[in-house]
Amino acid sequence: MSSQGGSSVSLSGDVAFVTGAASGIGYALSRKLVELGVKVVMVDVNEEGCSDMAREFNRGTETVAIAVKANTCSWDEQFAAYERGVKAFGRIDYFFANAGISERQWLPTFDPSTASSRPITKPALTTLEVDLIGQLYTAALALQVFERQEVNRHGFRGKLLLTASIYSYFTCSTMPMYTASKAGILHFMRSAAKLYEGKGVTVNSVAPNLLATNIGSKEAFKVFEARGLLRTPMDLVVRQFISVLGDSKDNGRAISINDEEVWDHPVDMTRWEENSKCCDMMEYMTGIRTGYWKWREDA
Repeated sequence: MSSQGGSSVSLSGDVAFVTGAASGIGYALSRKLVELGVKVVMVDVNEEGCSDMAREFNRGTETVAIAVKANTCSWDEQFAAYERGVKAFGRIDYFFANAGISERQWLPTFDPSTASSRPITKPALTTLEVDLIGQLYTAALALQVFERQEVNRHGFRGKLLLTASIYSYFTCSTMPMYTASKAGILHFMRSAAKLYEGKGVTVNSVAPNLLATNIGSKEAFKVFEARGLLRTPMDLVVRQFISVLGDSKDNGRAISINDEEVWDHPVDMTRWEENSKCCDMMEYMTGIRTGYWKWREDA
């Protein structure tokens, strides 16, 4: 939706709120942010791991990172983490909705030969709760915080970044909850970016292919590595997050990474011309109902 100029100024003194910060993308991102002079509120359900990382960053005399235990599926725990961050650092310029887990089986394996001997069970939606609802809690927190704080030295109230995946675009028959979550994150990002455009807020996503993180087992990663399928560099992924911070005006980007290749994944415009008038009117009418704008006779 916006240009891809990237940030051209120092980030030193800015403050970030990172979920899933004890390992994987969250840890690598937190480490890079600290290197760039950003203070970081490190949020993770793994309190010990998160605290260890924060101590690693706080080796000097200044506190540059605090660790807060929070389950991102809990709004109250995320809000409490935010309050601790503001108490420590004054404000939050960047929210990274990053915490996630891999696919958890939501239904028993399909097997008609044994189905009659098993009860019909409630689905397990853990993956959806962490990868979609948890990230939306972070997003809801960010957008309401931005609404309440003044523009910073970069000219923004704040920036929201969401960790998506190539599975935001592609399907996987054995990961229905993960793909549903990541597709949801993509569409939320694009919708929110459009809604908040021009309000001092940007919303972007970064969607990498498979990375060797705690989201999977070491044994599983060895299978991918042996086949040359685990080649996306973590530092390349982190650089994409960093590129839209500071004074960057980029908004609504689905920044995607596979191996050494980076691209902005396009919006699917299949049959848009035939559907656009109805979709535009639905956006307009819903905006009236939710208080974003008032009815115009020429609409």
